[in-house]
Amino acid sequence: MSTTNHHDPSPEPRTLGLLAEYGSAAALIKAAEQATDAGYRKVEAFAPFAIIGIDEALKAKKSILPWIVLVIGMTGGTIGLCMQLYTNGIEGPWWLSGYDYTISGKPSFSIPAFMPVTFELIILSSAFAAFFGMLIINGLPKLSNPLFRSERFRDATTDGFFLMVEAEDPKYAQAETEAYLKSIGAVGVEAIEEEATGHGVPAPIFMVGAVAMSLALIPPLWLWATSSSTTTLPRVSFFHDMEAQAKYKPQQPASRSLFADGRAMRVAVPGTVARGALKSDLQYFYGVESMENYTANSPGRVRAQLASFAQPEADAPAGDSGSEPAEADPAEADQDTDADQDAANAAPGAGLPPEPPEPDWTNEIPFAQIKKHIGGKFDLNSFIDRGQQRFEIHCAACHGLAGSGDGLVSQRAMSLKQGTWLPPTDLHTQPVIEQPDGKIFHTIGNGIRKMPGYKEHITVEDRWAIVLYVRALQRAWEASADDLPPEELEALSNVN
Repeated sequence: MSTTNHHDPSPEPRTLGLLAEYGSAAALIKAAEQATDAGYRKVEAFAPFAIIGIDEALKAKKSILPWIVLVIGMTGGTIGLCMQLYTNGIEGPWWLSGYDYTISGKPSFSIPAFMPVTFELIILSSAFAAFFGMLIINGLPKLSNPLFRSERFRDATTDGFFLMVEAEDPKYAQAETEAYLKSIGAVGVEAIEEEATGHGVPAPIFMVGAVAMSLALIPPLWLWATSSSTTTLPRVSFFHDMEAQAKYKPQQPASRSLFADGRAMRVAVPGTVARGALKSDLQYFYGVESMENYTANSPGRVRAQLASFAQPEADAPAGDSGSEPAEADPAEADQDTDADQDAANAAPGAGLPPEPPEPDWTNEIPFAQIKKHIGGKFDLNSFIDRGQQRFEIHCAACHGLAGSGDGLVSQRAMSLKQGTWLPPTDLHTQPVIEQPDGKIFHTIGNGIRKMPGYKEHITVEDRWAIVLYVRALQRAWEASADDLPPEELEALSNVN
């Protein structure tokens, strides 16, 4: 007679640790301190909110994540520098060689030029290191947790405070540890066991995954197969509304589907003024006392300026340059001299469009309005310093630091001797000195001749500050010893 032994193939569940519940956050902190002081090291706390001091009570080790981010970030920056050095400075006959192009004498390796790409790679690699490092260190993603099967643990999201001692702790012994947790105030202790079954992935999941991966290969393979072929059919448009948007495009007429008149933007309702754009103070915003004859760049003024450029030089030779001058009769020479004299006495600019009448420019800088718009304390010396700063940024490149029209741009253009450069105005000439302050302010904002307007770049206050600084330059240009304070004059006299 034989005996049949029925063997259960399912494994015994493994205990992961003991979960103890405490009545308050203070009790949890106290229990964590006592447990770690007793020698337990693999201890974890759970609470519905962050508890200040729990990390110290658990004696939690500092995370190595910052060091991981630092190392990966420095590695990414090094890769960025080396990549740019290779692609821009190393060229050879091998595959995937760089291109050592010399462009305007620029070096093949330049830290300032390489910094943007290096910075981006540092940020990108650091972000990846922080994100994926956090997941790996915390063992994530974790689709299930044995703690979630505990009815008691559900209170951890509302008003429950729990302390878990893991079975992997060297001091762990289930009976002794359970008794110890109760002795330090636990209101309940529960053993957490690992699920014995269900670890294997069901076979249909593998089949579905294999089919999905096979289908995912079809689009890239189709793109690769058709990338070098031609077709008479139009391309497939998956997102037509995104590819053919009803919007304004440069050098193309606006779509009629936007507005019936074909405009890309709506015209403001007549008489409307944008908030904060009511420039009623004419002296401050426009540099005039009244709007009579004032237009920022009137068509007549522009035509007159353009026509002045088109006038030939007074001493330009007439006739063919290759022909020899004929010997003139003395009588004819006298007649020609008289005709030339009459032409010289004629009014300059004859035949040019008439200049529009000058607006009623203001003859003073509106300090009261400037103080009002600036707000706070107004200091004249600081205002002049501001004008000097703005002048050196926007004006000195052409007009020079002293306003003599000898800026670096002008010097460079004159050295080329191309004959197309119009030298900047010398701000110390009498016509400029006699100009009203409002006209100089207007010129800075709207430009004149080849000089562009700067009102989009320089605020109204800064334009008036530049006007004040220009007046200071003009005054200093004509200064004498009597204008200096005695102490300054004495200091200059002692200079060797």
